[in-house]
Amino acid sequence: MLLSYFRKIDAYSGIRIFALAFIALALTGIDAAFEWERLLLATVLGAAWLFLSWTVMRDHWVVHGTLFRYLIFVMLTVYWSAEYYLTDFLFIGLVFELNWHLIELHRRKSNTIYVLHSGTLTAIAGLWSPDEVVGIIAPAVVLTWLVSGVLNMRTLLQWVLAFVLPTAILYGLGKVELDQIRYTGSSAPVSWWILPIVLAVFALFEWFKSYKKVNQMNKSRVMVAGFWLLLGAVAALIGTVSGGVLFFLGLSFHLTNGLRHLKNERLANLLVVGLSIFILSTYFNLILW
Repeated sequence: MLLSYFRKIDAYSGIRIFALAFIALALTGIDAAFEWERLLLATVLGAAWLFLSWTVMRDHWVVHGTLFRYLIFVMLTVYWSAEYYLTDFLFIGLVFELNWHLIELHRRKSNTIYVLHSGTLTAIAGLWSPDEVVGIIAPAVVLTWLVSGVLNMRTLLQWVLAFVLPTAILYGLGKVELDQIRYTGSSAPVSWWILPIVLAVFALFEWFKSYKKVNQMNKSRVMVAGFWLLLGAVAALIGTVSGGVLFFLGLSFHLTNGLRHLKNERLANLLVVGLSIFILSTYFNLILW
């Protein structure tokens, strides 16, 4: 069945992941068919995301030896591609996930380099989202450090220094805006939020359930993903792209855990197949939603 192909890593796992990424690009690239620059950029960012998530960030994406998160990633990307550009999801998602990776490296072995890299990487995100980096992205990264339990006054000062200096340079070059974000609210129809809310309820249940069973390292991951889920939902509803990406990443992590813990494999397959059919049907306007 469908989930059995993503339940464990084997010699063909890389091919399956590549196929998933290609399908996502093909589906979401339809809207960008006449924007060759954006389509090319989506291809480059997609290749970078695929390579980094399969190597550097593998601990976050291969959850307990399963590849479910890649499957969830594709489905949710297709669902939200009408609201956000695929390139926005890929770039901002990489910023958050790489920061999470640096935080975990610092957690295992304290090193100032990881803190400085995190601050600088977040500042560079201002080149992509100049109006959200100060108001949403940077606070979310700092709070992620806090939730992970590795933030102290020294670490905070180091991170702020690594963030402020590049940001000041980019601001001087006119690449970053320090004005307040104009909160206009999400432009997605209310009906579009029904599915994310249902999935989020399931993810929150999984959050509380898994937190009691995992070790200290995985408790930190569960807390970070749950925090991303809640903060991202609020930020997305008030109309920020980075908030939607944060919600999307947190949701994918907890839904992956939920699929892994389902003992009835037939039910799990039916849920995933049904969700896939629903998402594709709404994407191609086969049903009103």
